[in-house]
Amino acid sequence: MPDPFLTAFGDFARAEGQRDPTLSGPMFLLADALTRVVPAEMGPLASLPVVDKHLEASRQTGVGVPADLALQMADRTSWASPYPDYAGEPDMDAMRSAYAYTPIIGQAESAILLTAGSAPYLSDEVSAGLVLQGPGVVYPPHVHKAVEIYWVISGTADWQRGDEWSTHGPGATIFHDTGVRHATTTGDGPQLLLFAWVTDPGGVPVIVRF
Repeated sequence: MPDPFLTAFGDFARAEGQRDPTLSGPMFLLADALTRVVPAEMGPLASLPVVDKHLEASRQTGVGVPADLALQMADRTSWASPYPDYAGEPDMDAMRSAYAYTPIIGQAESAILLTAGSAPYLSDEVSAGLVLQGPGVVYPPHVHKAVEIYWVISGTADWQRGDEWSTHGPGATIFHDTGVRHATTTGDGPQLLLFAWVTDPGGVPVIVRF
């Protein structure tokens, strides 16, 4: 029997590839890989203070299919802080205290950014999840090998890609190709995001220090 979430995510990926020629290649990879995603056995679910404070309102005010997908996963995901290897660095500690990540499609052998938690689905080809970045949080410049797409569910933030900055709110799609330096800074409110890595799902982001 088809999985409702994977079916909806695959339909969305194909529609995104048709909507934006820039995304046609990445969305083909995502939609194709979703046909081979398998369910996982879930352990205990975990949360974080930033999630408890902001997630429900962020989900309920979300827009578009990404918001619908997030609502489908509302009670099936476990949240954790990213970048445990950077703990003790002041800017990263500030980020980690008000930033949370939950995998929807993870990997059996790698938790990518997570310190704990599990994903309801597994794949060796792609990864996907939700990000909740609290108000006034700076996600420093970083790079990774994975091709990455973000969909803004709710909230507004300033985004860096390469040397350029721009502001994106609900309904926006943000594409980062392999090795592109990028960063995100929220203002007075949180931002909730759906994302997918369509290549190199086991890669590890590296913070860029100047």
